[in-house]
Amino acid sequence: MTNLDSLGTVHSTDVLIVGGGAAGLSAAITAKETSPELDVLVVDKATASRGWAGKSARTAGLLSFVTEQDDPEAFVRYCLENIGFYLNDQLLLREFAFSSRPITERISSWGVEILRREGGVIDYAKWPFPWGTASINPDMCTRMAAYARELGVRIIDKVVIADLMKYENRISGAVGFNIVNGTYHIFEAATVILANGSQNYDMTLRWCGTGNGVAAAYWAGAEMRNAEFGNMCDFSRVDPRGWVITAGAHTAHDYLYAKGENISQKYRPGLHSSMDPIAVLAWYRETLAGNGPIEAHLDAFAAESGKFFKFHPEALERQSRILKKSAPLDSQRFEVIPGFIGELSCVKVDHQMRTTVPGLFAVGDVSGSGSARAGAVPAPPAKIHGTGLLNAFFMGMKGGPAAAIHARALKTYSIQGKADYDQVAALKEKVYAPMNLKDGISPRDVIHKVQDAIAPADRGVIKSEERMKKALDEITKIRRESDAMKAKDFHDLAKCLDAQSMPLCAEMFFRSSLIRTESRGFHYREDYPEMDNKNWLKWIIVKDEGGNMMVSTEDIPMHRYPYKPDRLA
Repeated sequence: MTNLDSLGTVHSTDVLIVGGGAAGLSAAITAKETSPELDVLVVDKATASRGWAGKSARTAGLLSFVTEQDDPEAFVRYCLENIGFYLNDQLLLREFAFSSRPITERISSWGVEILRREGGVIDYAKWPFPWGTASINPDMCTRMAAYARELGVRIIDKVVIADLMKYENRISGAVGFNIVNGTYHIFEAATVILANGSQNYDMTLRWCGTGNGVAAAYWAGAEMRNAEFGNMCDFSRVDPRGWVITAGAHTAHDYLYAKGENISQKYRPGLHSSMDPIAVLAWYRETLAGNGPIEAHLDAFAAESGKFFKFHPEALERQSRILKKSAPLDSQRFEVIPGFIGELSCVKVDHQMRTTVPGLFAVGDVSGSGSARAGAVPAPPAKIHGTGLLNAFFMGMKGGPAAAIHARALKTYSIQGKADYDQVAALKEKVYAPMNLKDGISPRDVIHKVQDAIAPADRGVIKSEERMKKALDEITKIRRESDAMKAKDFHDLAKCLDAQSMPLCAEMFFRSSLIRTESRGFHYREDYPEMDNKNWLKWIIVKDEGGNMMVSTEDIPMHRYPYKPDRLA
């Protein structure tokens, strides 16, 4: 029998979008606006139809952009010299800078609320850098989802995409299952857009992506880029009762003290827009020297915070609820430790958000670093609070129309997404295998082992060959163990997907980090502490070849770019 209906529920669409957060909805809206005649379908394991998907609703409601006071070229130069350190795709970065203000007006037309002054001008706080930070209603995705439905975008909730389908070496759709009742779903599609987030190793409540899209793209044969920069970190508060709390220490990086000395200024003088490994290095070395515990003195920051941030009233209320639930701040001075977040977003895309696999696009957090727009830094947020959201809108607005044009061209020539029965059946057996085991390891145990391997500050942030090789050995062992996972229900089955993608992504991270024998941006190696422009103006590429993870390099085309480092040696 070769009837697909015998295997599960079959859906056919022109553009399939995996993930219904800010990037996915931006892609859906702009795809539909580009080609209203196309069928556009969004699928998410959460409730995207109500706007309850992705990270956006859990953010502080900040949107940074190049304001009318700023020179976009100054923004480009600042990012090159202070954030990306010339690993940027400068052409994409320039487009990002020049389009940031128009993006704010476009999303407003979708019903997204940005706080404005009298007269309709956006109310933003001005950094002493070439951008400003505005306040956005954290219910943005609720408004966008409603607008998308008005345009005719279809949205399916509670279905997790487990794998991508291919036909004649191009993407032809995807398969997944309902996390509530376990039903198998088959999606035939001319074009697929991945918008289902980065790899955060499920370590914090706000940044809890599990990298399913990164893994699916890798298994489909797509190239990865800049995986060594999947190590975003921040400081976490140590409560006197012994709890470690991720809320309340987000701005500690410039206000770290050891025995009364401001070690932030000792290691990285001046004002900084956000965290970087040198802030962790300050904590790390002073702790090893016996000068701990390290404290954050946020009373100093509180006096200046209004200059840099404005918050939407709804965002402030949510932040207050989070702090009250975790533990209220009794003091503006408290102990902190580094907290690993990840933000591995390494799916390689071009300027149209196309991956290296025909028919597959990727937008937002799944491909932020892979686009090379931000350079040597986890992207988003690329060290600028609020550009995570801007990145989602920017990439969605580019990928949505490009995918629609691609799907329309295929439709013109009667080339449709086609599901191969044998492939779909094999994927189904693979997806449900953990449900059929009598005994096995819990996916949560696998996840905890991955977290233990990558989260310590002297592995994921302050790197050395010896420590990374040890971590990589652990990750390799964990990947073998994950083959024996047992799922007790369909939520557990979704966790099995997470537990497969996490060690895979961690392996990409460590293998790429071992190859880059220098320090640059968020990649800091104790054994190679200097930046090496002579040998390392290169992107590191990771790809699956016959089941083996292969790592190579690609020279950055500096001859095409207007800006060059002052020193190439």
